[in-house]
Amino acid sequence: MLRQTSLLTYITSLILLALSFVSQANEIPLTQEEKTWLLNHQKIRVHNEVSWGPFNYHEFGRPKGYSVEFMNLLAEKLSIEIEYVTGPTWGEFLNMLDHKELDVMLNIIKTDDRSKYILFTDPYVNNPSGIVVRDDNRTVRDLRDLNGRVLAIPKGFFYQEIIEKHFPGIQLLLLKDQVDSLKAVAFGRADATMGGIAVQNHLIRKHLMSNLKVVGGIDDPRFANLLRIGVRDDWPIFRSIMQKAIESVTKEERDRLSRRWLEGGLQRTQTLHLDKEEQEFLAAHPVLRVHNEMAWPPFNYNEQGKPKGFSIDVMNLIAKKTGFRIQYVSGPNWNDFLAMTQERELDMMLNIVNTAERRKYIRFTRPYAVNPNVIVSKKSAKYESIESLFGKTVAIPKGFFYEEILTNEYPQIKQHLVTDAIESLKAISIGKADAALGEAAVFNHLIAKNLMNDLTVSGEVDVGKPDLANLRIGVRSDWPILQRIMDRAIESLTRDEVAAISQRWMGNENYVARPGSGLSLTSAEKAYLEKQPGITFCANPDWMPLEQIGPGGRHEGMVADYLNLMADRIGIGMTMLPTESSQLSLEYAQDRRCDIMSAAFETPEAKRQLNFTKPYLRLPLVIAIQEDSLFVDGLKSLKDKTIGVPKGYGLLKKLQQDYPKINVIEVDSVADGLRIVEEGRIFGLIGAIAPVGHAIRKHRFLNLKIGGRLDEDWKLAVAIRNDSPELLSMFNKATEYITEEEHSKVFQRWVSVKFEHDANYELIWKLVFAALFIITIITLWNWKLSRLNKQLKSEISLREAAEQQLNQLNEKLNSKNTELSILSTTDALTGLNNRLHIELLLEEELYRLQRFKHPLSILLLDVDLFKKINDQYGHLCGDAVLKKFAQILRENTRKTDKIGRWGGEEFMILLPETNAQMAYRLAEKLRTAIAAEMFEEVDQVTASFGLAEAAIDHSPRELIQIADAALYQAKELGRNRVINGGSVESA
Repeated sequence: MLRQTSLLTYITSLILLALSFVSQANEIPLTQEEKTWLLNHQKIRVHNEVSWGPFNYHEFGRPKGYSVEFMNLLAEKLSIEIEYVTGPTWGEFLNMLDHKELDVMLNIIKTDDRSKYILFTDPYVNNPSGIVVRDDNRTVRDLRDLNGRVLAIPKGFFYQEIIEKHFPGIQLLLLKDQVDSLKAVAFGRADATMGGIAVQNHLIRKHLMSNLKVVGGIDDPRFANLLRIGVRDDWPIFRSIMQKAIESVTKEERDRLSRRWLEGGLQRTQTLHLDKEEQEFLAAHPVLRVHNEMAWPPFNYNEQGKPKGFSIDVMNLIAKKTGFRIQYVSGPNWNDFLAMTQERELDMMLNIVNTAERRKYIRFTRPYAVNPNVIVSKKSAKYESIESLFGKTVAIPKGFFYEEILTNEYPQIKQHLVTDAIESLKAISIGKADAALGEAAVFNHLIAKNLMNDLTVSGEVDVGKPDLANLRIGVRSDWPILQRIMDRAIESLTRDEVAAISQRWMGNENYVARPGSGLSLTSAEKAYLEKQPGITFCANPDWMPLEQIGPGGRHEGMVADYLNLMADRIGIGMTMLPTESSQLSLEYAQDRRCDIMSAAFETPEAKRQLNFTKPYLRLPLVIAIQEDSLFVDGLKSLKDKTIGVPKGYGLLKKLQQDYPKINVIEVDSVADGLRIVEEGRIFGLIGAIAPVGHAIRKHRFLNLKIGGRLDEDWKLAVAIRNDSPELLSMFNKATEYITEEEHSKVFQRWVSVKFEHDANYELIWKLVFAALFIITIITLWNWKLSRLNKQLKSEISLREAAEQQLNQLNEKLNSKNTELSILSTTDALTGLNNRLHIELLLEEELYRLQRFKHPLSILLLDVDLFKKINDQYGHLCGDAVLKKFAQILRENTRKTDKIGRWGGEEFMILLPETNAQMAYRLAEKLRTAIAAEMFEEVDQVTASFGLAEAAIDHSPRELIQIADAALYQAKELGRNRVINGGSVESA
């Protein structure tokens, strides 16, 4: 028994000894003196800044950030308690540490001056420095450009010491903290600020300073932003303890903190780990020859001798990850590049499609981008499918995969072979080809850049092979190991890395190859994606900040960001079919010419032809009114008022049904509605808060305000063709997958403040206040409005009789003002716009032409032999002719056209969105209608027309002179005809 007890004791001792070794292995190797010191100093005072995210800041009553969590991790390892000290400025924190009123500063840069009273650990994280300027600044790129300029920085930051010593030409503006420094730049008090890039990005997003940008890093080693822990100088033993604790932090712990706090703020390129065979291959082939095209933007092109584009940036990133150097080969055409690869005079082709013929001499990597194939034609002759091109001539670059596909599978289509994509488009313009086949991003870029306004993307190339939209890297066939390296390199590219490149070149992330993420898909949904990895979508072309089709055909705005998030979740590629209006986009979706509409309001009419997802965007409905109007306490208070709602909102019938005592009308757009509110023609405009606020700022309706909020929200959903239940199911899942943080980022990016640098500061503050109201405190406003209305009602009740009399006088005054407004803009005889007003409208349309590049034409027309009518039949008969003439013009023009009496018997018609060819057809229609009409007493009257299409640099006077000269020529050639800008085309 004794032996058993001894044996048990021995075994127990061994176990305890083993556990002791394990415990010691996991502990920080502190000396006995250090352990004793910690026992006597259980609480450590550590600085916590108010706003230095993502490293060290204070939010909702507690310290946050990378450095705070790093310190908490060290405290846990050392079993000590942290007392965070919040409130002082940076300079005050330094002073507290010097006077031993603070024990530790968390994120501090080591300098000679600070080393006199601070003990520093080794760096624990790098926060690279960058310069921030306003987004309209094109001159500042690095520190040298700041000479003679004002640089705002927090007082006491280590930059101050370096700049004062080594950059005396820079004028410093010393402020409380980094937020104040950014504000100084945003408001024009300083030209730039500088600081850690991660911090700058965090603060710009958080404080909605969307007129600022980070222009680049600072290579000067003196500004290296290596963050350390600073300890008071009378505690060297604690500095030693902290150093050991920092060294005990594992890679997994650091990675976890970085993912949580620094993702997106500090982008670091991860080196690809190569095996021995791969390393030996690259050592033997350190320079690889890669093809660079001359004109295939935005993917691969050459500008002033420098390779550029999406694919070039992807290849450069891969080279950085793997360690090889690139020799770009420029000059040959596509067919020559293929031959060079076959002869092994070229090592890789960057953006190539996998086909059976090419597989004989090229090895293909996995896709890195998706670039849907489309048909381009003239706007007057659209081809929506590959079958519609049977019997037509199609332009394609020689050697492009379309040549192989058309030759083998579509012999009914005639081929016109050219050297490159731009030559394909030129072939259509000059009539050598009916259409061209190519890639969506390339054609959109080239059409916009080369002002080929007669061309459009008219359809999608669907040959039952979705893989033809995938761009891959092609490697010479005798180097399988290089194919393996490139495959692994593409796989190592992070979503953020490729998305950043896509944003740079395409303005969105629609072209990133999407592997899918996050959603649990059914077998039917997976089968759908395998069969159709890409879909088409239609968008609202001018609906900011929700969405628009921007320069180069880019899809931009809040909706674009949401659509990217959904497509990323599903793992599906998307191609936009651009349209000219929201109504046309809806019609395209209803006719299934596009698979989805990016943002739509569900109505009973639309639901008959489309399915709708759950709403992904809810925006409060508000009413915009004039500045001097009382705030609106519910729609019921608007009895007998006229209210506008924009087309496409789906609210007209609902409001007419729910509020029969309110006169509700539809307006063409938010901006048009606000304009007629400003003019006093209607009381207010109901719309979603984001587009209404955007339009008020953009068009500077400074005498308008948001006068109240409706009880319901405006809900936007994705509208989906009703024969694709799998597509509806996947988008519903993707909608639910959008996180609160992602919603917040979208709002911060698009519903933000734009500061006018050259404007007066009173105006700036008005805009700032309006935007902040729109984003954050609408609920508070409504509460205040309610209190204000109660107070006003109380006052009104005490002065009811006087108020009633004043209201009657106001109504009379408003009536007179309305009459005066109409009289000031309307021709009394015909009811058309008068000359002054039509001139103002012409100036507005020319501004729209310069801003949006939309076509504009004008007509000047004159009643033939009108003096003879007056002389023969009298002036009363002449007036009747002019009234009838004006009526014919109104009945035979569009709602968007603007008609005015130019003088006497002469009239002007403005034709927005109309080129000369379309304007000529309309003028012929009007000329025929006038000639066919029987006028009382006079019988037949004819008219002569002068036509002019506006150029982007035309002034109103120049455009009118061209039309007037054409009208004069029409009369010289015998009257009753249309002349186009001096040409001899006539009826």
